[in-house]
Amino acid sequence: MEDKKLNVDNRILYLDVLRIVASFAVMLGHASAQNWYKSDIHSFEWQVFNFYGSMLRWSVPVFAMISGVLFLGSRRDIKKHILRIVTAFAFWSILYALIEILHGANIEGFWIEVVRGHYHMGFLYRIVGLYLLVPFFVKIVESRALTKYFLLLSLIFTIILQQASLILTIFDCSEITGLVKYILGSIDFHFTLGLSSYFVMGYYLSKVEISQKCRLVIYILSLLAVAFTFTATSILSLHSNKPRTLFYLGFTLNVLLESLGVFVFAKYNFGLINFSKRARNFIIKFSNYSFGAFLVHLIILEQLNEVCGINTMTFNPILSVPLLAVIVFCSSYAISYLCHKIPVLNKYIV
Repeated sequence: MEDKKLNVDNRILYLDVLRIVASFAVMLGHASAQNWYKSDIHSFEWQVFNFYGSMLRWSVPVFAMISGVLFLGSRRDIKKHILRIVTAFAFWSILYALIEILHGANIEGFWIEVVRGHYHMGFLYRIVGLYLLVPFFVKIVESRALTKYFLLLSLIFTIILQQASLILTIFDCSEITGLVKYILGSIDFHFTLGLSSYFVMGYYLSKVEISQKCRLVIYILSLLAVAFTFTATSILSLHSNKPRTLFYLGFTLNVLLESLGVFVFAKYNFGLINFSKRARNFIIKFSNYSFGAFLVHLIILEQLNEVCGINTMTFNPILSVPLLAVIVFCSSYAISYLCHKIPVLNKYIV
């Protein structure tokens, strides 16, 4: 069972801290990606963008892990949360599409862009899919043995086999790659694919006790995974003479290890801090603004570039990337805060 010290006033506070940190990581990651494709891969700037991007691959998986703890650990109104996501998606997707039209996009493709959503909003489609499967996942996590079995299948089918298939493409092993893809396609094994592995893993990690020695190993592997992501992406991109995202994908072993390290660190560090009542209330409120901040942050990042000409190439990217992320972070949370003060909007769009 979960350590009672990790709960504060029936709130698992380290999840709130982690949600805020993950939100900033997403914004920092998007800032680093702003000129990642446009820059010369042989340049210093590109390597800086690659460095920031490599150490932040855990952000989206950790969001899924947080949701897994919350939705599998308590009875939540799934319909209510899905409705909120659908209405928020519709509102912000329309707003993003309108902004694109103002900047010269073809109005004929307006509704297609609305349905697709801005590129970061694809996460909402995936999270709704997880919510729809919650009744099944709840039955799985009721059994420790069944949970371990599910995670084992996820490791094999979601991580190892898929990454092996991707790596084989690098070495031009077309026959073996085709065989692996054929096996995966023939088995038609989908239940453990996608973010479901992180969803269940988050809940499992919140419940089990991890020894100090095991935690140390996890932290070391996580740091090595960051180094591998950076080095492998750099080598592969230089070899291909163009940016390659193979090791940036969420369903790779290196990203899994990064995510595991961040979540475990949060549980055993943020979770055991004795925050004051004022600090607890601030963290909880700030955490509640994260969803709205996530939805609006790319408007700010993109408009700073389009309207003001401010981007990660404005000055040295070592400083420009985090500085831009801080500006976007503060602005996004301020907008989310204001939206939470408006009736109706606070229930359906943030």
